[in-house]
Amino acid sequence: MLHAKLIGSISAMAMLSAPAALAQDIDWKAQLGEHSGKTLRVMTITDPFIDSIKAVKDGFTDVTGAKIEVDGYGYDALHEKELLACSQNDGSYDVMLIDGIWIGEFAEAGCLDPVEEKIAENPDLYAWDDFTPAAAGQASWEGQRVCLPVGIYYELMYYRTDLFEQAGRKVPETFEELKDAAAFFTNNKDFPDVYGYAMNNKRGAAAGQQWFEWIYSAGGKPWVSNDIGSAEPYKDQTPLFNSQESVDLVQLFRDMVAYGPPGVESFAWDERANAFAAGKLAMINDWSVRAQIANDPKQSQIAGKFKAALMPHKDGGKTITPVGGWVACVNTHGAQKDAAWDFLKWFASKPVHRDFVLAGGPPSRLSAMEDKDIQAKFPWTSVLLEGQKDSWAEVRPRHSIAFQLIDTVGAHVNKAIIGELSAKDAMDAANTDVTKLLQDNGQL
Repeated sequence: MLHAKLIGSISAMAMLSAPAALAQDIDWKAQLGEHSGKTLRVMTITDPFIDSIKAVKDGFTDVTGAKIEVDGYGYDALHEKELLACSQNDGSYDVMLIDGIWIGEFAEAGCLDPVEEKIAENPDLYAWDDFTPAAAGQASWEGQRVCLPVGIYYELMYYRTDLFEQAGRKVPETFEELKDAAAFFTNNKDFPDVYGYAMNNKRGAAAGQQWFEWIYSAGGKPWVSNDIGSAEPYKDQTPLFNSQESVDLVQLFRDMVAYGPPGVESFAWDERANAFAAGKLAMINDWSVRAQIANDPKQSQIAGKFKAALMPHKDGGKTITPVGGWVACVNTHGAQKDAAWDFLKWFASKPVHRDFVLAGGPPSRLSAMEDKDIQAKFPWTSVLLEGQKDSWAEVRPRHSIAFQLIDTVGAHVNKAIIGELSAKDAMDAANTDVTKLLQDNGQL
């Protein structure tokens, strides 16, 4: 039996220096129950942090006796499987990781047990104020803390330092500078087999989310009341998808196709990250969790040859760093809730979260972003710390029809990207369809 004062998993602790590991000693035997003989099942996305969960999970078994099984699914499949399980009162999974933009849908369907009372029982251990503000927002709905933000992403721009240094070019900060740099590196004899940029262009969720991720940095917003910092972002959802800022942004998406690899019109998250890691791109924008792919010399041609910067913005504007990612929730239909809550209490805690991040997970806590060991291992973390200051939790819709809304927008954005419609016609159609969707579902 291990010593009662366990910080996290043994596998993750091996990576830490002794002083750092002992920085916050928690008596987990006193905090957690005995759950020998139980097996908790966790359902999550197959994003790279799934391996980081697996790297630390045995620490919970060492303390409580409960085994942890982690099952991963693709994005659309996970949404469908989790929602179907809820509708059928299925308790086969004890803990569900959901995208922060699904929280309104799942909370209003009665799928989740809120974390509010658990935090009140032990506020110091949960350390809610240590989560970044946007992370805390992703895990909350209608003023109530519902889940714990354990896998929060921020989107940054990544660029090849070797190429930029060789070319003597500055890192782009505006949309026009981005286009100019992407054009420079594409079909350049000095940089053979390199393209300038790749975006999330695939029809549906990929292109739809991309629009929401960029619109604030383009000087626009998705609907009337969704101003940054608004206390009532959903008060007036009159759509603004065909505003001039939106049309100009979608035209930018279309223009950037010329600087991407063949087939870039159908790129989504994996294609974009893999092409960058393969050395085919000078730049990409991507969620922070996928920087690990480019940083791993076992699967990347550019490990140690790239850095991160804030995403570009419209000339005269400012960057609003997109936020997204995954929150951990207790299945309201589960039969092992005591053990599930203990797992979340343990997994989301400061010390275990630190181990999780050092194993490659995305930092969701300020203490992790500020940690010098984490910054040294993953240098882009310091840029995350800067970017999260201007992030906005409602950058993408999070109410009960968010999934449908984003998919609808993405279908029209892609039509412009592939040249089926002009940017103006595509976004006029998007505005019409979103208006009907919101009206049909009582949101407008």
